[in-house]
Amino acid sequence: MAPDFVTHTVQQILGAVTPVRGMSLSKNVIQLIKEDHDRARSLYEQYKLPGTTAAQKKMLAWAIIREISIHSAKEEEVVYPAMREVMGDLTPDHLLNEHQQLKELLTDLNDDSITDPNFDGKLQELMEVLLHHMREEEVDLLPRFAAAEGVTSEYLMQLGRLFEQAKLHAPSRPHPWAPNKPPLNIAANASVAPLDFVRDLIRFEGAPPL
Repeated sequence: MAPDFVTHTVQQILGAVTPVRGMSLSKNVIQLIKEDHDRARSLYEQYKLPGTTAAQKKMLAWAIIREISIHSAKEEEVVYPAMREVMGDLTPDHLLNEHQQLKELLTDLNDDSITDPNFDGKLQELMEVLLHHMREEEVDLLPRFAAAEGVTSEYLMQLGRLFEQAKLHAPSRPHPWAPNKPPLNIAANASVAPLDFVRDLIRFEGAPPL
């Protein structure tokens, strides 16, 4: 039987929202996490290309902020509580501490201007922390989680569905002051996400990245 976390989270997330068009329900949570990681890497690679203009860099940096913020919220709502049930507190607490560091760096970057001479350096610092965090998850922590007792392929699929559903109310800006553990983070995320969405409509001229 899968850990009890799924039952509680299904009630909190799946009971509150419905699937949206284009949402993948056929991948497990580890596949979805790696896809998110790959998107963040790709955005930064585009940012670093020699021919990238200042205007393009601005949009790419904003997209990175949005991608990391949404991804972090999904992990904190779904993945890390599931890890806590089967791996104990040490691993998820370590990952939450890294998320907090990322949120503080994201906040500084979000409040800055692309014309600031330190902007590239701040983004590079953020990405160094993020790349380390993603490698640690992909190479070590996620495989250990998948191999833990009680974690079946069906359970990973259930978590994948919850992970995708969490995107529907995930904040797209960093909020380092907000709680990062259920149930408080779910309520906090749902409360700030609408404002983030409006701000992103303005920032991305009516077309924020999906």
